[in-house]
Amino acid sequence: MESVLSQSFAGNLELLVGDDGSTDGTRDLVAELAARDSRVRPVFHAANLGPTGNLNSLVAMARGRAIAHLDGDDAWESGKLAAQLSLLDTDPGIVAVYSNARVVTPDDQPLGVFNQGVPKRVDMRELLRRGNFLNHSSLLYRVEVVDAVLAMAPPWIDYRLHVRLASRGALAYVDSPLVVHRWRTPGSMIRTMPRAVLDGHMDAFVEALDAGAAPSDLRRAAGRAWSKALVQAVVARNLGSLRYFTQRLRAVPRLGANPAWFVAQTVLAPMRALHSWLSRRRGIYFP
Repeated sequence: MESVLSQSFAGNLELLVGDDGSTDGTRDLVAELAARDSRVRPVFHAANLGPTGNLNSLVAMARGRAIAHLDGDDAWESGKLAAQLSLLDTDPGIVAVYSNARVVTPDDQPLGVFNQGVPKRVDMRELLRRGNFLNHSSLLYRVEVVDAVLAMAPPWIDYRLHVRLASRGALAYVDSPLVVHRWRTPGSMIRTMPRAVLDGHMDAFVEALDAGAAPSDLRRAAGRAWSKALVQAVVARNLGSLRYFTQRLRAVPRLGANPAWFVAQTVLAPMRALHSWLSRRRGIYFP
């Protein structure tokens, strides 16, 4: 929260903080900060809404011309909002702006950067070619496309939102680490809700097809996601989620996920996993 309040730019700041039933003293900290700074608007839910409900409630209350997301375990660097708002002001075709991020451990030890080699403009094809390589806590978008968030039924995952925003206009990218991203904290969705993550990817694929994406690009994106799920299932010795993901992919006729396609993705899975491992050894988490 302090990293948000320390931002400096030509405009007014409103910080909405959603507490979804925490029991660790967070509410007291938020209330204390709100008493000292009128820009803070606490939103304390009486009942647990889950990640989607919590986020949507905040987005629906936002009153600014642009809305930014920040996960509870991440932070912003100085100048983050100023750099992104400058791009929105100079190009009306841009609907959202992302940036790179520093990746750290839960106790703030440096690990590397979130991504590398991202172009200044990201379109649907790039999202499908590279997968989920944009950092959610770096996202800032125009209020005019807020329906991309509010009209999205659960499960909510960041990759699906990137796809929805890309269907509405240009996505810009600032190649500077303007966010601090904590890697694999205990409360992350990939740890606590793995099935929802798979469902969110499937919904992203279907929505991309509906928005006019080429089926060949979708097959590439789905192949990367399924190969990753395969490796995770083998390592965890739990094939349940993989079978579920396979069934969902097969149910999309336009995707063309036939037996030969699955064999090809199985062959590619070890090479993709090795590439990912080597990239992270070099400090690049989503190459």
